[in-house]
Amino acid sequence: MDVSGTIESPTQRLRALIAARLKKIDERRFANRVCSELLVALNAVCAAHADLKGDDLYEAVVARRSNLDPVQARAIVRRAHESLEDWGTDRDPKFIDVAKYVIVSEYLGQEALEDGMSIDLGALLTKRIDPHL
Repeated sequence: MDVSGTIESPTQRLRALIAARLKKIDERRFANRVCSELLVALNAVCAAHADLKGDDLYEAVVARRSNLDPVQARAIVRRAHESLEDWGTDRDPKFIDVAKYVIVSEYLGQEALEDGMSIDLGALLTKRIDPHL
């Protein structure tokens, strides 16, 4: 009989469930904060530059929200393009895609031990961001 596997006690399972729940709450709070900041920046950019569309708009929003220069903002939007390609999508990113990329990359950047997010960002963001923008 192989006993090399780890046997979890009820207490260990409960701790794991609580930790997972707390992680989701933290992720949701983080995503909502970044989304709000991006939407504030979007409104400000649209008010100042109503003619901007597509990547130019997204770059301006990212630059304003994150206090980045245009080259840095362009690199973030380019990486959002690359992420869509990695996911097997052959369309240009929308604002919601850029927001997802910013949220995930910043979340993972703050936690060296994290390997992803467990919440459904798409569901969270489509309540707040027009998916056609």
